[in-house]
Amino acid sequence: MWIAKNTEWHESHTELTKYFIERIKQKVDPTEVISNKHRTTNGYTMIIEIVTVAELVKRRPKFIRRLKSLFDEAKCKKLSSNVINDTIIKKYFPDIQEYFAKTDFEITISDKSLTNFILKQKVFSDRLANYYHQYLEKEFNSIDFKDGEFRRNADKIDKLIDLLIPLILYHGYSTTSISNISYRFVAKDKGLRSPLRIRTHFDGNPSDLKFLLHVPKESEEFKYIKGNLNKDLFDLKVVQYDEIKDELVPRLKVQKDYELIQLSHPHIDPHNFLRSIYDQGIKRYVASGKRLSLRHFNEFFDNSFWKFSKAKNHKFDKSKVSYDPINVIERVSTLQVTLNKISKDYGLEFDNDKELPIIYDLHQPVYYYNLALGSKSIENSLSLLWTSLESLVPYRTQESDIDNIKYFVGKSLSFGALSRDLMGFITRCVELNNLDKNCLAHLEISSSFVKYTPNGISHWANWLTTEFEVEKDPYDTFKVYSNLLCKSFCDLNDAYSGKDSTKSKVKYWIERIESSRMAIEYQLDRIYLHRNQIVHSGKFINEYSNLWSNLEWYVGKLLSYAFIKLMQSKYETLESAFIELESDHDQLANILEVNKDKQLNEIKDSFNILFKHPWQAF
Repeated sequence: MWIAKNTEWHESHTELTKYFIERIKQKVDPTEVISNKHRTTNGYTMIIEIVTVAELVKRRPKFIRRLKSLFDEAKCKKLSSNVINDTIIKKYFPDIQEYFAKTDFEITISDKSLTNFILKQKVFSDRLANYYHQYLEKEFNSIDFKDGEFRRNADKIDKLIDLLIPLILYHGYSTTSISNISYRFVAKDKGLRSPLRIRTHFDGNPSDLKFLLHVPKESEEFKYIKGNLNKDLFDLKVVQYDEIKDELVPRLKVQKDYELIQLSHPHIDPHNFLRSIYDQGIKRYVASGKRLSLRHFNEFFDNSFWKFSKAKNHKFDKSKVSYDPINVIERVSTLQVTLNKISKDYGLEFDNDKELPIIYDLHQPVYYYNLALGSKSIENSLSLLWTSLESLVPYRTQESDIDNIKYFVGKSLSFGALSRDLMGFITRCVELNNLDKNCLAHLEISSSFVKYTPNGISHWANWLTTEFEVEKDPYDTFKVYSNLLCKSFCDLNDAYSGKDSTKSKVKYWIERIESSRMAIEYQLDRIYLHRNQIVHSGKFINEYSNLWSNLEWYVGKLLSYAFIKLMQSKYETLESAFIELESDHDQLANILEVNKDKQLNEIKDSFNILFKHPWQAF
């Protein structure tokens, strides 16, 4: 979790410019709680997705079900990142919002309705392509970053960033670049202009870039990367270390029998460029028919460097592409992370150095899960993750495989949304406190560590129900160290204490769980389409980072729960473990429904039950 030290900020920054950078960094941080990460879509990119899937239906009619699911997602009132709830579409394209809000999906493939539907969506898409980004910038420019109205402006920044990041990613930028460029402005002067200067970096204009690749001489693997490069577009040459040593940020020791290859090429995003040549290189290499080692591809990103050609002070820096699952070495196992964090509280011991125990009921799903984490092909990895998930489903109550998976995953993980909303704040408090020498110790809350137990989470929830007196209000303390943390505290405290009438009722939690379930199910539909295209038509996928990360998180979390339950009791089975989880969900739903008209602070006695499953909280 990224946290800027208070001393790192340039004095020219305001509360809101700091908040803008903290928020945009949080959205692309791979170590952040999943609820705080960026959305897959906004209203504009969702309409583009609808066009793509509708065109696919013309060729493969069986995907009509996916098109209907996507249309339903676009018009769902409970989701924030779809067409009808997109702030820009609402304000500047009200006819598009009205169309989705009032139109039912009645498309068949046997008449002109599909053709007319596609044409309608293409018209919407074309309008948005011409004006959406322009209006989004207009909304950003309307924010006075000197304004003292922190909460009101921070709320607006939240909504706009949620729209901005999917748009930037759609235009071909990487989460690595979004994070790196944002961080670059923390210590820069003219802080008031930093939100605009950050956004200007993502204007779609290519930059002149140089890349340095440290590769084995006469490398068979690299031959397939070079074979994919258009010599008219790329300037490729072998350089000596002494020629470029002054241009390197990290120290690089050129290994024996290795050489340095320098590429020059204009591109909008250096990390996406390296990702693409890696991806195409490995595909061509494997397709050559030779059963050779793929070792070179393990080290590709550690041996890749880049710089802006025309920037005088910019040196070659390593590109790990650390926020992208295509980099196998940087992939994180949610299963291992979860077990490491919570196992001690269950009387068990796990760490990265120990092998997972063999449990018969979990042997197959864990095999496919670990195989997926090590696969260099992102398509193969996604397919293996899906196979792991299918083999984990304990019982089948629906007619189709996808409906069983949606029911199982949605119901199992959705009620964790309550603890995830809370845990993002808790973890940030603890990490900030440890980073800045116990700066939160005076707040009378255990801020030096996170305890992943129902009591540990409930302790924080009870603290947040406090209506703080002016002299004890932690608002100013949080504000000094982190505007993002301050905003998070305000939102949670207003809800838990009853100040915010829109979010302080128990029925808001009911709606939060339901929106989480629906978001999970629609995302599974989206992943299932890509998985089917890989399996049935051998399609290569372009945008996979967010889909892969979500699927890996779903599988890793469910496996971690199953491990804990089955290790606690030798009489436990996979079916009985998930029956218990489903019964806990139903009991939670019952508690909330019975108390739906009460304030959150009036059901404090039920917090331990509501936060019974801390493995879902992060």
